[in-house]
Amino acid sequence: MNPKQLSEFFCFLSGENPDLARFELESIILSQGKKIFLEATNDTRIVNIRMQKTMKSVEELYYIQNLIKRATLVHCCCKAYFQVEYKDNQLNDFERLVDSFKSDYIPKLNPSSSFCVRTRRIRNPEGILKQSQITQEITNYFGSKILEQYPSKKVNLKNPEEIYRVIVSKNGLWFGLHVFDSLRKIVRKRTARNRPFFHPSSMNPILQRTLVNLTAIKEGQWLLDPFCGTGGALLEGSRLGFKCVGIEIDRRIVWGAIRNLKSDVETKRLTNLIFGDALHLGFKLGAISAVVTDPPYGTAASTQGYDLSDLLLRFFQEAKAILPPQSRLVISIPSTVDLEDRAAEILNASYRAFHQYVHRSLTRKILVFTLLN
Repeated sequence: MNPKQLSEFFCFLSGENPDLARFELESIILSQGKKIFLEATNDTRIVNIRMQKTMKSVEELYYIQNLIKRATLVHCCCKAYFQVEYKDNQLNDFERLVDSFKSDYIPKLNPSSSFCVRTRRIRNPEGILKQSQITQEITNYFGSKILEQYPSKKVNLKNPEEIYRVIVSKNGLWFGLHVFDSLRKIVRKRTARNRPFFHPSSMNPILQRTLVNLTAIKEGQWLLDPFCGTGGALLEGSRLGFKCVGIEIDRRIVWGAIRNLKSDVETKRLTNLIFGDALHLGFKLGAISAVVTDPPYGTAASTQGYDLSDLLLRFFQEAKAILPPQSRLVISIPSTVDLEDRAAEILNASYRAFHQYVHRSLTRKILVFTLLN
């Protein structure tokens, strides 16, 4: 495809699990049905986004904004101006690093707007200055080159009209115009402890929102959490605009979930709660478009006397009867529980597995099953 027919952006991913972050972006793009291409770079924390130029610039930015606002494992997105990728140990001093991105690369910018340059170092380029010097030296370099070409631009570090971001790592350098931050910080503040009803087994809202995104659910479809607990996934799913239904077998937890859902004015119309059993779902085939769940485990949770593996394998039989082909089932379980191959056979599904460290005694395994035809 002709590069002139493409708009290019790059995303700076969270370092906690870059593979999961990229798959989250892929899943959101899949749900929206747009012709957008994710391109890997030689640094796992940077992913390029390429779009066909079929939309006006404003529409293009609006779409990218919605994509980034929904993602939780992305820090920010920039309009890509240029990137330089290099091999490890190829550069051994700052001058050679500068030579790899000479000012010829600096594109046509707004000649009069105020600006600042912000540099983020991911990993230290081998042998180039001290780590503490790299960020400031590169920031100064780009700031001076911009002012050389556009003398009427003004530096404003506190409230600039434009922010130019530089991401530098041992593998390369990316330069672009900052367009959007994700809502990670806002989502993180919705901690489960701040809800009217708290249970120690509650998952943090960042990961709950990530799991919802991994379902690749589309607008107007129904999302089911069959072990909904205090309602965290329902809250995040409905905040994203999806119709959500949760099932919970513990009566005390049901009342707690009701309190949590009622306290969130943005989610009331989109959320339904059922006091029932995940092993007896009762939905028609296709009524539910995707499943997301974090089933009970750990000392603070109850599996109603079932072994967790037995409980889930029985549940997968129920899920198979209600989910249509190509739908997804996303589940988080302890990494010590080995059931994905048996589950895939029951569901007639392919799957992806990701591991997420929580604390010393718990690493979660996130399984994304995609049902086959």
